[in-house]
Amino acid sequence: MWKAVTGLNKPNETTNFLPADDKWEMKKLPFVASTAIAEWAVIAPEISWNTTTGNVTVLTTENANWADFLGILAEPITATDDDYATAGKLKSIWVPKTPMAEAYFTVWAGTFTAVDVFKTVEIHSDNVSLAVDTAGKWARIMEYISSTRGKCRFSLPETETA
Repeated sequence: MWKAVTGLNKPNETTNFLPADDKWEMKKLPFVASTAIAEWAVIAPEISWNTTTGNVTVLTTENANWADFLGILAEPITATDDDYATAGKLKSIWVPKTPMAEAYFTVWAGTFTAVDVFKTVEIHSDNVSLAVDTAGKWARIMEYISSTRGKCRFSLPETETA
């Protein structure tokens, strides 16, 4: 059973990423060992030396290992978890069913205004918010809610691998 405490479509009850519509589905995926990850962090396949490992982990901000956005973690992974050091442990994540799926986000870096709508920006290095003043490829801003909150769409993989 997953430990998420914030329900779907509850934008004022979280400070991180959160699905904003019904275009998401909950899946259990295998995670890397010994990596603490905050609830509502963005998740990607783990890549080691240009090869997937079969596990998932937190998404890197600059895509250094060519990982793709996969979803949003629906439960925290902490060092005190019984299965923390276990590779392949199953944890719940929200996975978009379509590229049109939108998520609420929090602004960590930059000044966010209504004119930022439709910009593509980077995920902040904390992996749970956006750097709205940093041009990038990870998220397209779709809606302005306040100076600290908005809605976005994530860039989904468009290539196939062997």
